[in-house]
Amino acid sequence: MTFLTLRTASVALIVGAMASAAQADVSGQDVWNDWKTYFKGIGYDVSADESKSGDTLTVSDIEFTSPETSDAAAVTVSIDRMTFTEAGDGTVEVVFPEVMPLEMSTVDQGGAKLDIQMEIRPSGANTTVSGMPTQMTSAYTAQSVELLLTELIVDGETIDAANVAMRVIMNGLSGTTQSSVTGKRLYDQRMQATDVDYTLAFISPEGQDTVDLAGGIDGISFSGESAVPLVVQDASDVSALLAAGMAVKGAFNYSGGSTTMSVKENNAEAFSAETSSTGGKLEVVMGADGLNYSGGQNNLKLAMTTEDFPVPIEVDMASASFNFAMPLQKSDAADDFAVGFSFNDFTMSDLLWGLFDPKAQLPRTPATFVLDLTGKARLLFDFLDPSAAAAVDDPDFTPAELESVDINRLQVTAAGAELTGEGAFTFDTDTPGAGLKPKGSADLMLVGGNKLLDTLVSIGLLPEDQAMGARMMMGLLAVPGTAPDTLNSKIEINEQGHIMANGQRIQ
Repeated sequence: MTFLTLRTASVALIVGAMASAAQADVSGQDVWNDWKTYFKGIGYDVSADESKSGDTLTVSDIEFTSPETSDAAAVTVSIDRMTFTEAGDGTVEVVFPEVMPLEMSTVDQGGAKLDIQMEIRPSGANTTVSGMPTQMTSAYTAQSVELLLTELIVDGETIDAANVAMRVIMNGLSGTTQSSVTGKRLYDQRMQATDVDYTLAFISPEGQDTVDLAGGIDGISFSGESAVPLVVQDASDVSALLAAGMAVKGAFNYSGGSTTMSVKENNAEAFSAETSSTGGKLEVVMGADGLNYSGGQNNLKLAMTTEDFPVPIEVDMASASFNFAMPLQKSDAADDFAVGFSFNDFTMSDLLWGLFDPKAQLPRTPATFVLDLTGKARLLFDFLDPSAAAAVDDPDFTPAELESVDINRLQVTAAGAELTGEGAFTFDTDTPGAGLKPKGSADLMLVGGNKLLDTLVSIGLLPEDQAMGARMMMGLLAVPGTAPDTLNSKIEINEQGHIMANGQRIQ
């Protein structure tokens, strides 16, 4: 996660909660001052003209410009005019213009400079702020908020508007942002939206190649908490921000979604795809203790055709999930890490099966793939420190020292066979030059392995000599279980580095 992520979150604050600096029994000037202080504190340049008439403060020609970093150029959000009106009941109403320009510049992986101009268009928006100067609440609603691409410039050349288009619109938006200022700025955010629709279209200058993408997400909700230092010395140094107490926790959920995509080359369809799901989630926690990132989807469906494949590709999955956790800062002690994924009840169409098993000799039961690893490792550099980038590129650089790995769950279920396992290993971190030098054991079980080999040989997918080699290897590493066609194996690595299989040394 880079500073670009924080920048995006800051822009989201402008669009969604705009007045998270909510006050009560204070003036519109106080609301605006607190808002300016927040964005200046996270490294933005803020410029604007201010005028006061009665109970209304008008702020015009506003620009929020993010600092330029090593991986992204500056982003500027321009707002023509905003008003802060004191309602007389201890609240302040904030009104935004119907169009807010957004300008971004960046460099793609090929080195081309991209200048992107967009417009943010809120419709039926209402924001009311209340509370006290150091404990503030912002409540907002909007019929819709639209993000529209207005101009794209690549290396100084403007792309014709007829050749590229992008539109994202969020409908039925509502939410609250509660903030407090103590030793840090603390935020508690809640947001929901009826749906989000998006479209992307691209036509090559010659008009022969096109890309069309359209989709939507339904039943969106977000909840999050964050802590931000009052003053940021270097907004691009996320490692320093974490050390200063920055922390982020958020969860995004949705009830369903779908996407369609079509690609044409030389005016002929080269690729098309449709995807859908019945909901999912993404969760992130980031702070001085490290990063935790996880997500999942339910009832995924994919239907795809491509000129490079003879039949349509149709696959379904009951659920899919992942999790990832790691430390972010250099430490003398080992920290927890985790890596995991789960693909449950994976199926594919009979047309795909028929390509390699036309007589349906293999069981076509749903497949499952699961891996769950946890452990401890000592990070040898600050992962998000911009100055560490040069060291990472050094081929002799060692990023981390592994202390232990636990295999909590391994499962591969497919074509009538199932492999399961678990285990734990530690690594020598005290002996210089010892390398990883693991010590520990893993228990594995294979059910239906021999029958699967027989079937693969029968349908011609596996030569007999290779199947015989596989059986010899299974005989070396495993022993028969109590149930038919079951093999058990205990693989151990001792302190001398010897590898044992079921008590017999094999290396």
